[in-house]
Amino acid sequence: MIQVDANSNGREVSVAVDETVQVSLAENRTTGFRWELKSKAEPACMLVKDAFEPAKGPPGKGGPHRWQFQALRPGTGEIELEYRRPWERDAPPRRIFKLTVRVEKQASVPNSTPPSE
Repeated sequence: MIQVDANSNGREVSVAVDETVQVSLAENRTTGFRWELKSKAEPACMLVKDAFEPAKGPPGKGGPHRWQFQALRPGTGEIELEYRRPWERDAPPRRIFKLTVRVEKQASVPNSTPPSE
């Protein structure tokens, strides 16, 4: 599994077919802000998991929001998320996260047995 966070914003990752890319971004739902998925890197990838994990401790703390994308077929797609309050539709997002995912064919495993003579 390839794991990325806010430091990967604007970058590109390369994965093989069947690999998983996990995006993990901080979110504090008590402020009303949430990450909204705008683009899922389709058709090269498919979203397979979307989960927010509240931090342990007193109420009001944020936690990580994680998305997992399965690479399905060779190609390129973009994951885009916007950090916003759902009711503030006309306001620009507080933050934007973009990641380009390049899916390549699975590397073939070389034959480990030497050819017989």
